[in-house]
Amino acid sequence: MNMIADAFLKEVKKETNSYIKNIDSLIGMSSIPDNHIDLVLTDPPYNIADAGKLTKIGNKVVSNKEAWGNDFQDKWETLDQYYEWLKPFISEYVRVMKDNGSMILFLDRKYTGLITHYIERDFDLNFKNKIYFHKNNPLPHMRKNNYRSSIEEAVWFTKSKQYQFNFGIQSEMTQVYKGNIGHGKNTKHPTEKYSWMIEPLIKNHTKEGDVILDSFSGSGAIVYQALKTNRKAIGFEKSKKFYDMSKQHITSKQLSINFE
Repeated sequence: MNMIADAFLKEVKKETNSYIKNIDSLIGMSSIPDNHIDLVLTDPPYNIADAGKLTKIGNKVVSNKEAWGNDFQDKWETLDQYYEWLKPFISEYVRVMKDNGSMILFLDRKYTGLITHYIERDFDLNFKNKIYFHKNNPLPHMRKNNYRSSIEEAVWFTKSKQYQFNFGIQSEMTQVYKGNIGHGKNTKHPTEKYSWMIEPLIKNHTKEGDVILDSFSGSGAIVYQALKTNRKAIGFEKSKKFYDMSKQHITSKQLSINFE
């Protein structure tokens, strides 16, 4: 009996440890129990990898296509094709989320409204709000034929009418967060989210000891911020390059996490 109990406790401990796996997240999420995750916070591909859009890596401005590389899929022919690709991930999010859990997705601002409509149509989730991230120092516009790109967006859904939300000081509880870009990234990942984007979301939507899932962990920025704030984190990253990047950074900070 003791051997059985020991094996059970070992398995439970393994399930609740923080980890990042170098694996496709649809495969990885299949091992997560139902109703296990407090917050899904993730930055899936946006369908924006083209030569006409710019991003910044370190001090260098490059096209999105150059930043991602030819081996990285972030381009679909139509929005419907993109959404059909995204749907199985959302289905898994719904399964693994606790009843009082939330899901926050970063999405291309052009399509947040339509994808929100599709998600409400196809899943038993409650749309709560959009969240905006204002860049104080957006990249210059090379062609000067449009506004400078200074906003990123995320959408917030809950699984039920009762959900975890830590309302703080009134002045801080707006849906707009502001910060600078170009400095403060920890790796060379082209779309690493800044701490000023991630920390408030973790603070507002979870408590210490909660479990956060990032199914597209990339540089590990979300996992890193979760660990820093005494949360547990599960991440999946299919790219070996980005997985190694996250491993190097997070292990250098001596945070408690397994890399598998």
